[in-house]
Amino acid sequence: MASETVSLSVNPREVTGKKVRALRRSGITPIHLYGGGGPSLTLQAETQALRTAVNTAGRGQPISVHVDEGETALTFVREIAKHPVTGELQHVDFIRVDADQLVQAEVTITIVGEAPATRGGGGQFLRGIRTVMLSVLPLEVPEEIEVSIEGLENIGDNIRVQDLDLPDGVVALSSPDQVVARIAMTRTAAVEVGEGMDVEEGEEGEGLEEGAEGAGGEDSDESEE
Repeated sequence: MASETVSLSVNPREVTGKKVRALRRSGITPIHLYGGGGPSLTLQAETQALRTAVNTAGRGQPISVHVDEGETALTFVREIAKHPVTGELQHVDFIRVDADQLVQAEVTITIVGEAPATRGGGGQFLRGIRTVMLSVLPLEVPEEIEVSIEGLENIGDNIRVQDLDLPDGVVALSSPDQVVARIAMTRTAAVEVGEGMDVEEGEEGEGLEEGAEGAGGEDSDESEE
């Protein structure tokens, strides 16, 4: 299900150079809007409103940027600059997109349910990738991709990108072989089976991490503008 588009009101900015420090102290953050066949605009936004919009949309959801006495643009966050010590927003770049043109969006994968293979202590749930890159229309970007692990009944069972149930018109760009979730043999179970049994290499290897079932799961200071 596509999420509602986040909105942000901004204003033209005349302050540049070292004067932007005073701008930030007053609760205003400099931003840029560019791309999509339109002009590059030097803008500013209230820091709290900007922070809320960026935190809500992240890099995977569109933001409707409303320029005071100017255009309204459908955008995605392109770059975020934060203070290296405080973590406060220093600058944000937005790129225009066309509502009718496919974009690439990184969307969170949410794990739901309980894997039958973990009951009784024989199987261990391992979490793979936490996001997936999708090709999708800007206004159809799903809030999340929900993955049920109820079908993981045996040790070695897994869910990969190619197994994801995606909305109509949405295509996964991430490698189809990337593991989303997997059941491995627990260390205790492997010991009980006894020495000599080959436990598959990489059960807890790179890209996989132990995870509780059902769990979901920049930078340098910018140059003055």
